[in-house]
Amino acid sequence: MTKFLTKLNKLAQEVNHPVIQRQVEEIMQIDQQVKLGQPLTAAPGKLGLLPDEFEDILKEIGQDKKQTLTDLNNLFNNFRQYLSLQYGIWSLANLQTAQLIKDELHVQTALEIMAGNAYWSRALAWVGIKTRSTDSLEWARTSTTGAKPFYPVENLTADQAIMKYHDVDLILCSWSPNFGHGDLDTIAAWQKNNPSSHLLFIGEQNGATNSPEFWHHDHFKNSAALTKINRSLSSFDFIDEQVFEINNEF
Repeated sequence: MTKFLTKLNKLAQEVNHPVIQRQVEEIMQIDQQVKLGQPLTAAPGKLGLLPDEFEDILKEIGQDKKQTLTDLNNLFNNFRQYLSLQYGIWSLANLQTAQLIKDELHVQTALEIMAGNAYWSRALAWVGIKTRSTDSLEWARTSTTGAKPFYPVENLTADQAIMKYHDVDLILCSWSPNFGHGDLDTIAAWQKNNPSSHLLFIGEQNGATNSPEFWHHDHFKNSAALTKINRSLSSFDFIDEQVFEINNEF
């Protein structure tokens, strides 16, 4: 058990409140599943306390525990960072969303690019999609988590992967960096090699992921299928994570 989880449990015992305990139990469950290399069954519930919730709990436990409750809330809000440091993942893949991607978009084959530790590839494969996972693996040279992917990752840049696996039904990119132009280069490679496939990005609009230029382009597709998929991907923290599809009808 890491220091993060140890501190979380210790502070939760001091506060001793059912709302806090439920959130701690959810974090422990998520951690256990990720540790086992398993995608979540469904997206986790909301973690952290809104200001009104914080004040309500504080009234019940007493003002003398305000700092403890503040520290706990900070840990809840930093759970995604813990996952990145411990397991090398920023996005929590879940089987409900993966199944909806398969069913709603009629996907049988998929390619994940910039996959990192390929947690989403694991989920796609779990629901029966024949999946290839690729990454340039530059980050893995300096990260200890790079030695423990959730799914086999082939060493290819995004454009190399799209060119090599040009006949898949789906190309997925989760949490593209918010610097550089890798996302726009990906779109260009997709348009050249496999524009009939679905190109999905998982991230936060004008926020934690993708370049500013990416969000300024009017290249996003809206559909009933995508709306249904996004209903299954509720964010567990202050980052509004969604699935975005690039329009192939230019």
